This record gives sequence, C-alpha cells and structure tokens, in this order.
Amino acid sequence: MKNICVIGAGNGGSAIAGDMTLAGHSCRLFEFPEYKTNLEPIIAKGGIKVTGIARTGFAKLALATFELEQAVRGADVIMVATQALAHERVARELAPHLAAGQAVILWPGSGGTLAVRKAWDELGMDKPVLLAEGVTFPYCCRRLEGPGTVNIHRIDGPRMLIGALPASDTAAVVRALEGTYDKMVKPAVSILEPALYNVNIIVHPVGALLNMGRIEHSKGEFWMYKEGLSPSVKKVIHAMDGERSALFRALGYKPYTYDEVFQDCFNMSVEQFAATSSKGPFSMQDRYVTEDIPIGASLSVSLARKAGVPTPTYDCMIHLASTVNETDFYRAGRTLENLGLGHLSVSQFDAYLRTGRKP
Repeated sequence: MKNICVIGAGNGGSAIAGDMTLAGHSCRLFEFPEYKTNLEPIIAKGGIKVTGIARTGFAKLALATFELEQAVRGADVIMVATQALAHERVARELAPHLAAGQAVILWPGSGGTLAVRKAWDELGMDKPVLLAEGVTFPYCCRRLEGPGTVNIHRIDGPRMLIGALPASDTAAVVRALEGTYDKMVKPAVSILEPALYNVNIIVHPVGALLNMGRIEHSKGEFWMYKEGLSPSVKKVIHAMDGERSALFRALGYKPYTYDEVFQDCFNMSVEQFAATSSKGPFSMQDRYVTEDIPIGASLSVSLARKAGVPTPTYDCMIHLASTVNETDFYRAGRTLENLGLGHLSVSQFDAYLRTGRKP
C-alpha cells in the first residue's frame, strides 16, 4: 500500500484517486478552493463512485481536502492531475510542504517539469524529491454523473513514456510507482520525450482549428475523432509529426511516429480510439486550443528554433489559434525563453535534462 496525494479533483484526479483507492492504496484528494464544486460532493459522500472498465464501486478516500499541507504530509507519491496551465501554481504552493524522498509526477507534463523546477529554484526549494512527467494520463475518463463520480472507459498504456528531471532519476521514479502505474510506463531518454510526444499537442489543435466552422455551428454536437479527422486533416497531423521527428533527430534522439506513440499510449489504433471517444471540443476556447497550443506546441517550436529545425505546420497552428482567440499564445507560452532556459545552447540544455545541472 502506498500513501498517494492527488492534486486536482476533475476527471483525471477523480479517476486516479478512485481507482488507486480501490486497488488498496490510501489516497488523499486535494482541490483548489475556487474549484470547490469538484470536491464538495466527494467530501459529503466520503469518496468517489467509480464505474466503467477499471475497478468499480465506491472508493472511500482517506481524505478529501482544500488544505494542501494535509494532503501532502506523509505521501509517498504526489500525482498532479491539473491542467498544464496550473503547473507553476502547483509548484509554488507545493514547495513548502514537500519532504525528502517524495515523488512528484505530472500526468501529463507537456514540459511541466521544467516549469516546476524553475519555480522551485526561484523559491530556493532544494529538498531531495523526485520530479517526473508522463506522456499522457493513465486513463480516459469522464464524470458522466457529475462530481463525486467518474467513469473510466479506457486504461492507458502499456508503454507510456515517463521521464524524470534530471533523467538520471527516471529509474527511481519507476520504482516509486511500484504497485500503481509502474507496469504501464516506459522510461524515456529525458523529459523531452513525454513532453513533446503527448499526442494531444498535435491532434487536439489540428482537429479543433481545422473544424472550427463545424464546431461553432454544431452547438455541442461535434465528435472530433469520429468526424473531424478526415483524410485532409490527417495530412496536417502527419506533417506536424514529420516536423517533430526532424526535431528529435536533430537532438540526437531516435524519433517515434505519431502512430507508434498512439499505440504505446492507448494500446489501440487511432481508428479504434475514435470508436469510443467522447464529444468535443465545443469552442475555440476549449483547452484543446488554449492549453495544447501555448504549452506543448509552443515548447516544441521554441526548441526547434534553437536547434535550427523548421516547423511551418506548428507555426501555422499557433498563428491560427492566436488569431481566433486574439491572444499571442507563443509569446505567453511555455517556451525556453519563458522557462529561463533560452540562454542555453542545445548541448547545454541536453546536459541540464540529463543531470539537472546548468552551466
């Protein structure tokens, strides 16, 4: 049995806390006070109703709280299931409560470990904790009956990339996950693999932006995977995939294709995934655009510019997303410059990823 702290009580956090509780672990679930509607039904019931294809039943949590210190104290593993846009806030609020030997895992990260480490460095947080990120979430899930419930319709894996910052800690992170998700992950060369191979970085923006007229006309009746990924849209996805592969080759990594990563993450093809997918997105303000563009796509482009690799399709998607939202997503996004790493050369950045030390 492990003591697990889960941060974020939305779809993903509810699934982790519910399934891991039913697996025999002691789970504490934390949510920020402004999202109280996520947690109040769980506090009232004492746990989460879990349905679907995973472990099912009522998962009685060890604790559901708005007090982060209570959730973190004594936890072996801290699993962060918030939106990527909240990673820096999580890092800052988590810092004073951490203890040596704990492991902090971002599900997924999209480069979030870089943002967390930056915040910790600024705060002088130097406790020996493990910090890692996964390429995707351990489940596909929805709260179909509202907060306090979760339906898990797919268990992800069995080869989800996971990497620690620094990479020298990755083996220790996998050991820290024993009994939870250790059999579902594959150690990455560095956090760049789980950060940039998150399939959402490509498929979500392309599927949303190239179907924006249909989405806005449908008023909630749009199924991206079932109707939005037409042959022409898939050509754009594979163009981005090619640009990403060129980036990884330039950095000295063996590239994976979009289809390979999809199979490793979900143990099925894109076509099989589409058959059981959920509705959405419903607007251009959906996180399919407002999260995946400034986080994953922007990080990919900033690194490609550093490495001298052209990314015209990524650039186009960022431009379209910024235009329809009247926001410069790249300027405000998760770039090397905004992470305080823009001054590093490619080789210096690689050394930092592997050792955790900056020149």
